[in-house]
Amino acid sequence: MEQVLVVKREKIEKYIAGRNGLITENVPELLEIVRNGHEYLPRPEAEERPDFKQIIPYVILRQGDKVFVTRRLNKGGEARLHGKISIGIGGHINPVDEQGDMLMEGLWREIHEEVELDKHGELVSCGFINDDSNSVGRVHLGACFTLKVEGNVSVKETEKLEGLWMTLPELNSNYENMETWTQIALEVL
Repeated sequence: MEQVLVVKREKIEKYIAGRNGLITENVPELLEIVRNGHEYLPRPEAEERPDFKQIIPYVILRQGDKVFVTRRLNKGGEARLHGKISIGIGGHINPVDEQGDMLMEGLWREIHEEVELDKHGELVSCGFINDDSNSVGRVHLGACFTLKVEGNVSVKETEKLEGLWMTLPELNSNYENMETWTQIALEVL
């Protein structure tokens, strides 16, 4: 059974309490808590435990004035998100990511599992995405980054995702079809 990285909500509550949206204050402190105060739970248990937050790397791929977008197909793992548009690439951090900085190891593992990149620049931290207004958000906390890419980007998990490029006006016109985190992360763009 998949084990996923979680942090007890009480350890980060003072940074996220009543804060739905992009959190850009105290990012180093939050990252330190994630790195030194995490544990692992079986994923089915973690999905039902709002007393924990699953930490999810969420990377926005940018190329010029376009953003890489994925749409979750009905065969994707999280049924609550089927059909929704996302601008974030990422996923759960697992014990296999513990060789070094587990957040960065998990982030790059997820990127390489989900997309093929020709060339990329440096990761830029944008803060954390928190949304306790729905059942998915109550058990997840997104570590948000942007990554400039060059050349071709393609989805690897074509049975789960479709990928395309959108401009900011195109993203704004698709607002209602977006995952909540994507709606929040538009602030980054």
